[in-house]
Amino acid sequence: MRFGFRRLILLSLIPLISFTGCEQPQVKFVFSQKTNELIPEAAKPVKEALVRQFGNPFELTQFEGLPTDFGDVQGTVKSVESSGKDQPLIRFQATGLENAYDKLLGLPLEWTSGKGQGHISRIKEYDFETGTIAVEKSPEIDPQSGDTFLVECVRLQFGRDLYNRHCMHCHGMSGEGTGPTSRYLNPPPRDFRLGIYKYTSTKPTSKAQEADLARTVKEGIAGTYMPSFKLLTDDEVSAIVNYVIWLSIRGETEKKLVDELFLDYSETALAERTSEDGGETREEVLEELKEYMELDFPDTLEFATSSVAEAWEEANLEDAIVTPQTPRVADTPESRERGRKLYLSQKTKCASCHGPQGRGNGTATQDFWTNPATNEKYSERGLHDIWGNLLPPRNLHRGIYRGGRRPIDTYRRLYSGIKGTPMPAFGGSLTDEELWDMVNYVMSLPYDGNR
Repeated sequence: MRFGFRRLILLSLIPLISFTGCEQPQVKFVFSQKTNELIPEAAKPVKEALVRQFGNPFELTQFEGLPTDFGDVQGTVKSVESSGKDQPLIRFQATGLENAYDKLLGLPLEWTSGKGQGHISRIKEYDFETGTIAVEKSPEIDPQSGDTFLVECVRLQFGRDLYNRHCMHCHGMSGEGTGPTSRYLNPPPRDFRLGIYKYTSTKPTSKAQEADLARTVKEGIAGTYMPSFKLLTDDEVSAIVNYVIWLSIRGETEKKLVDELFLDYSETALAERTSEDGGETREEVLEELKEYMELDFPDTLEFATSSVAEAWEEANLEDAIVTPQTPRVADTPESRERGRKLYLSQKTKCASCHGPQGRGNGTATQDFWTNPATNEKYSERGLHDIWGNLLPPRNLHRGIYRGGRRPIDTYRRLYSGIKGTPMPAFGGSLTDEELWDMVNYVMSLPYDGNR
């Protein structure tokens, strides 16, 4: 093989570049753009609260009240290694962790008996083979044989490690949808931080069930870059889903906190309030913010997290799932024809997006729509999802069903719509029989290429 001189120079520079100039990107949970647009005095307590409640990717934190399987494991000190006064760590052997996940580095350890009872240490070292743990030395911690402790977030950490291995590259460290691969993907990976998932079995206002997310991980999403992870065990998929929901709760909590502050304490709001028309001084605005932080912010934080947690809990209740009240109407030419008429009717207006023949070319694709978040027109013609991505209506003749290809999946898409998109829910306006007629018509289109 021949090398040109220029290529030889480049190859010789690679080790130099690696050692001198290229730092590894910092691994951390990122904050939303809207958080960073707050004035520093408002952004700081929001960021501190999120770190306090959720930790960071390497030091996860347990936040009571969340519908999350943190996976605490009970351990007992077997023996303590002697250490010099100048040693920063205390090392001890423990029992009880033999069947736990073997990567406990960075997890919180809560002492449940002994001198340190009630205190929390971080695991700085862990040797699974010997059962040796090291934590930072402190006056409050003096472990003795027989002392007990809880290692927190073991299950969550298992899910995090699987997520980082299989999902982070597209969905990002915080689930923000901007992993290193995301720029090459269309449609872009989902931003989990809104807690909205398109393809669910639940009612229009409900969140996804854990089973919905597990099915997406297992089956992938047809017609997108979301692959199938069928080779993962059910336990591994469950751990990933647990971690993804936890990331969503973190993101939703952040959004609720920032939404509460943004109108009054963003950089833009401050400029308006302190302008000649606004008539306030910066000191007055900051004094008002200080009072809010002292009196109201703790309640706002508690309400934000509890309301998000409650919504995720309710999604897993039996009555959250969409269940047809009547069996599927027989798939006959008559049923398909009734479905076709409904599809073309003003009652559903399906044709305005999907086109009169279901090819995804309705008149709505030619309009400039308004972004509900900014109240401004999108720069591109066509429909958009809640994440701001252009969203061409599906060509129903292709037979690609992203939410599943069973009739019940299509029924649920019609009943609940597709969350986060302009696809509306017909559950309150169409009868069960009408929904099934629509299912029969829509699912017949891939086999009817002449229309």
